[in-house]
Amino acid sequence: MKTYIIKVKPLTGFGDQIKGDTLFGHICWQIKYDSAVLGRSLEDCLKDYDQNPFIVISSAYPVYKNTVYLKRPSLPLNMLFDMPEEEIVERRKELKRKNYFPYSQPLKPLKRINYESISFFKEQEQTRCSINRITNTTTEPPFGPYTVSKIFFDCQLAIFVGLREDIEVNSFLEILERIGKQGFGKDATVGYGKFEIENFEETDLLNNSGNQNALYTLSPLCPTYEQTEKIYFTPFVRFGRHGDILAKSKNPFKNPVIFADEGAIVFPKEGIKNPYIGKAVRDISKSLPETVTQGYSLVIKVEV
Repeated sequence: MKTYIIKVKPLTGFGDQIKGDTLFGHICWQIKYDSAVLGRSLEDCLKDYDQNPFIVISSAYPVYKNTVYLKRPSLPLNMLFDMPEEEIVERRKELKRKNYFPYSQPLKPLKRINYESISFFKEQEQTRCSINRITNTTTEPPFGPYTVSKIFFDCQLAIFVGLREDIEVNSFLEILERIGKQGFGKDATVGYGKFEIENFEETDLLNNSGNQNALYTLSPLCPTYEQTEKIYFTPFVRFGRHGDILAKSKNPFKNPVIFADEGAIVFPKEGIKNPYIGKAVRDISKSLPETVTQGYSLVIKVEV
């Protein structure tokens, strides 16, 4: 599997943060409607997805001055900051605000990384009204005004992607470009979630220089017992729903899935050959039983 970093420029506000599992769903819909884009149908792409995924995609990360920033690993503070325990306790609020770190290969040992406090998006509230189509008014509950949250990114975003050897990178970029034009995630139909691709480059996520003993995850992960000796993570529950035409189906909601959010640290049972770990997640939909969710995550070797 070849891995790439793709940098995109947000063009509008977003209704959701860009998470790898949601972005994977958008990609599947694009292949479903136009199998020519990859030269194969979605069913063909997914037939061996449980053993050999055709694509593994990350969540989005901020880019400042051509440097990609990743989330601080989900580890106790004493495993990230090289200082006495008493000082960590005294400065814990300050240290918790240091939420990102600059990405470069190979990564320094986690205790030698310079963690920074950055904010790369702003949230705004937007007021909307539901319209009663019988009375053509908005005055009576539940048709009165309500607020929704919108996210506006103030920088480029970087997305990591792993492509199986038989998937052309230019074909994938065409899919991502279409998603950027149509809009990603919540409220794409009213103009949100649009972006454009600026550049991409190949990268080696499994750089072996150093004494790496763990893996850092780049998207929500469903770990497996076969691969995982120990894991530190922040739980993330996806209360998913179908998109596209299935959003208007009788039952658009999926079963909840508990992930280890991006930034998890995994101690593997043995060395890994592929730049990803995890598994496919199935049996999550009653409306479309063959639905699959990305429980895989690309990984970077780190030294804990």
